Amino acid sequence: MNNIIDFIKKHGNPFETLELDMTADKKEIKSQYKDLARKYHPDKNLNTKERFIKIQKAYEFIVNNFADIHKYVEHQKFRQQEHSKMSNEQKQYAEDLKRREQFAERQKQQEEVVKQMKVNEEMNRLEEQRKFEENEKKQKQEKLIQFELQNQDLYKRLNTIKIKWAKDQLYTSDLINLLFKNYGAIQEIKILDNKRKAMITYHTTEAANNAVIQQNNGFLKVKHFMKEEKRKQIQKQLQTEKERINRNEQDVYQLSTDTLKRISHFYNKDSKIQEGLDDLKREQERLKLINQIYEEELNK
Repeated sequence: MNNIIDFIKKHGNPFETLELDMTADKKEIKSQYKDLARKYHPDKNLNTKERFIKIQKAYEFIVNNFADIHKYVEHQKFRQQEHSKMSNEQKQYAEDLKRREQFAERQKQQEEVVKQMKVNEEMNRLEEQRKFEENEKKQKQEKLIQFELQNQDLYKRLNTIKIKWAKDQLYTSDLINLLFKNYGAIQEIKILDNKRKAMITYHTTEAANNAVIQQNNGFLKVKHFMKEEKRKQIQKQLQTEKERINRNEQDVYQLSTDTLKRISHFYNKDSKIQEGLDDLKREQERLKLINQIYEEELNK
């Protein structure tokens, strides 16, 4: 009988939906269903579609559970008869029991609502955390891209190699590309006018290193565009700056929202000025280093 009670709670009394008494027989039920189905069919009126579906569900439920429904009706009649035989004290006890059952049911429903609210709250918290992590990751990537753009001149020199060949040899751009493309993607090949020299710029420092290591043979002299000591110095500076960016991002990521709010409360105008001065100082050092490299290359 639980399935009958569950259906009534969810969809209402199926006999009331079919506008019938619960004592109706199968013939009456079928006849009434046909009349209502014709009356509320969506082909006649689109606004009655939900009503038509509800009628269908009610009819199918009654047909599939007719025997159980009959037992349910008889049980309800028996309960009503027994209730009428009760004394006033017994009726009062039965009413109290019913109220307690209803109270317990409402309490259970409230607990389910509270539980669902907690689940929704946790889901919202996780969604906010996911958005925060995505935003932090995006900011980190943007800072790294900005850093590489600001230092693209230095990266270009780190990724550039120089080659030189003998007087009786001739190398064209196509031939050089064929010989050196296996080490990585080539960004630019520049053959110096009236000289037996060329410069190859790769997209990565690793490709440039591999070309220098593996292409040093008797026909070509291959070396880095910059001197080894200067290359290591610049690589170390760039790596240190990248690590600083990553470290700052990780520190922010590890702080809670409340901590960030407390920090922002004490983040005054003077600290912003100092941060601006620090950025300016780093930019000046970077430009100074680039100028120094240019001068060294020109004096060769």
